Amino acid sequence: MSTPISLKHLEFFVRIVECGGLSEAASQLNVSPSAVSKSLTAMEDILGTTLIKRTTRSITLTDAGQYLFNRANKLLKEFDEALNTTTGYYQNPQGELRITCSIAFGYARLVNLVDKFRNLCPDVNLYIDLNDNFVNLNEADYDIALRISMAPPQNYAMRKLAPIRWAYCASPGYLRKKGIPQRRVDLVEHDCLVYPGLTPVLKVPDDQERLHQLKVRMPIQANSSLVLLKSVLEDQGVAYLPTYLIGDHIQKEEITPLMLDGNITCETHALYALYFPSKYSNPKVRAFIDFLVEELAPIPAWDSWIPG
Repeated sequence: MSTPISLKHLEFFVRIVECGGLSEAASQLNVSPSAVSKSLTAMEDILGTTLIKRTTRSITLTDAGQYLFNRANKLLKEFDEALNTTTGYYQNPQGELRITCSIAFGYARLVNLVDKFRNLCPDVNLYIDLNDNFVNLNEADYDIALRISMAPPQNYAMRKLAPIRWAYCASPGYLRKKGIPQRRVDLVEHDCLVYPGLTPVLKVPDDQERLHQLKVRMPIQANSSLVLLKSVLEDQGVAYLPTYLIGDHIQKEEITPLMLDGNITCETHALYALYFPSKYSNPKVRAFIDFLVEELAPIPAWDSWIPG
């Protein structure tokens, strides 16, 4: 490769793809269409391969073009990020902050937190991906992953933001019809709404002190806490749900937390912010994580109903 490819070449190429055409890219870049066309031709000549197939109406990326676009887009963002951080960007967090978060927590809590954060940092724009699958930050373009876990992965930097508590709960309407259980073993007489793998299995000791599993009625099983929450609100049974999801409904007396065997909540998980150490030097990343630490400590708002 005799002639080097510059950042301007990459910027022109990325803008062509994002805009869907050379003329559109030229307009956004405030240059002539011929300048954009020459830049693309020069790149293809240097690389010895076609990056974009052009017709009079559209453009199509080749496999090589798609690969270069993915890498160049990430490179340009990192370059811009480095410049912003180096030039005292810390004093004024700005730009796009990309966050991935579980669906239930994102729907129930992240929106309100983001609203408060943007009042403090109005120049930060947020891109939020709600996804229950764990996102590998090595492979995806996110700054922060908010995850609820018992044991978070150790290959990232992390901040513990808040404990996540769980409670058995039901609606007042359901409890009026079915009665209020006092012990976990009483749940065998109730309709249990179950999240397989998360709802605790009901076990009691037998005469030899060996634990055995009790059979409970499970009219609804779902891999979504939001589905179980909706079912609880519609008087369909008892569910074991995180307090961040039911706290507001408890305070409105739409849901009743159950005290079973003397316990009203159980703490098994925590909310973590996962990120790369290099990202924390970026003001927008640091500002958002620091905001969450202060906003959620010492007791998250959703747990304010829990007796002290």
